[in-house]
Amino acid sequence: MKKILLYSLLSFALFTGCKKDEILVDGKRPEERVTEAVLKYTNVLTGSTYGWKAFLYPDGGGGYSFYLNFNKENKVTMYADLDYDPATESMESTYRVKALQNPTLSFDTYSYMHVLADPNPTAFGGAAGWGLYSDFEFTFDQQVGDTLKLSGKLLGSKMILVKATRAEQSSYNSLGFVNSIGTTIDYVDENKNLYFTLVDAVKVQTSINYIDKVFTLIWDNGNGGVATATTGFAFTLTGIRLKEPLIYKGKSISELTWDPAKNLFYTTVDGNRLEIQVSASTLYPLHLLLGIQYSAIVVPNATNYPGWGTEFVSRRASAAAATLASSYGLRLDRMIFGINTINNTMLLSADVYQGANRFVADFPYTFTKTTDGIYKFTIGSPSGNAALIVTQMAPLTTQRINTDRFRLEFFTHPTTGATLGQFKSIENPNFTFTGALQ
Repeated sequence: MKKILLYSLLSFALFTGCKKDEILVDGKRPEERVTEAVLKYTNVLTGSTYGWKAFLYPDGGGGYSFYLNFNKENKVTMYADLDYDPATESMESTYRVKALQNPTLSFDTYSYMHVLADPNPTAFGGAAGWGLYSDFEFTFDQQVGDTLKLSGKLLGSKMILVKATRAEQSSYNSLGFVNSIGTTIDYVDENKNLYFTLVDAVKVQTSINYIDKVFTLIWDNGNGGVATATTGFAFTLTGIRLKEPLIYKGKSISELTWDPAKNLFYTTVDGNRLEIQVSASTLYPLHLLLGIQYSAIVVPNATNYPGWGTEFVSRRASAAAATLASSYGLRLDRMIFGINTINNTMLLSADVYQGANRFVADFPYTFTKTTDGIYKFTIGSPSGNAALIVTQMAPLTTQRINTDRFRLEFFTHPTTGATLGQFKSIENPNFTFTGALQ
């Protein structure tokens, strides 16, 4: 018994000795250090007189910017570039800086920050149950001058906070943010063929996808195709900010700034101002840009449209009449041809209405493509709503899209000048149709 007691006492002494060495750093326990860090970061957040510019890059891709102003009563007001309303109308919610394993910033009541993580896809899109794989709790990683770097606690989203100036705060509060977003969107909509000249007079096509918040550089890879560099971006008061710099032949681009006097975007590379130029025509054919700059062609609900061949017009009319005469009484509306170049798949999603109720009929395809851009589509197994109207849609699908070969090319709307996407059958030249590019 004495030996057992002696061993127990020795073990306890060793344990307590190790524990002291383990938990004491600079004479402080972990909980003491975390508490000090919580106080430090709380003071940093509330100590920025004019608030913070925030740039959030979710794990689901893209980028989003916020203006955040924290007060000492655990309230935060914010704007966001999620849409025009959040960029115009400030929202107030609550926040906490908590002492977890690391000091953590938590937005703990529903706010613009939560919209990106909303599990309901109708809130802001994304995946059911996950939204855009974004966070609303963040651990503090690092402070460098007026910048804070944070990481999402659950999904690892990256967020950067930068102290705002008096002028920036005033701009956020006086519609400067929404005006900047609108300027960018209008410019991109009006000028589809943007490019930089960065090295050796080579034109590098520039894509600003403001829907998915993705910025892309596109250039000739020398093998009949294109190479790309892509990253997410967030809107700013003066343009857009990239998640990380994009590199082309050693030249780095990290943001675009709007020049209101010249009505164009520019960036600074190696101390030199480089302006985005507009080409009168696309630098590359559509088939090389699908999956990069564009992912879908949206064919409108119409009886005729610029770029529609006579055979497509008649066959669409036959399909529309057949679906309406079916036992379900469905009205054929728009059709979306979504192209996935990673998996070489196309999804024809046809909107059909029964009275005022909208349904979607999905017709899945795989495809092959030659180097000069000739597509051959192979139908999969339509299911759900599509399975109910296979026979009715046959004039378009079974008899043409499933059997013909196609070129996918640009088409200019003769009235508006808009750039559309066009399917052109090789076997049946009058079977052509166009739609908006997305």
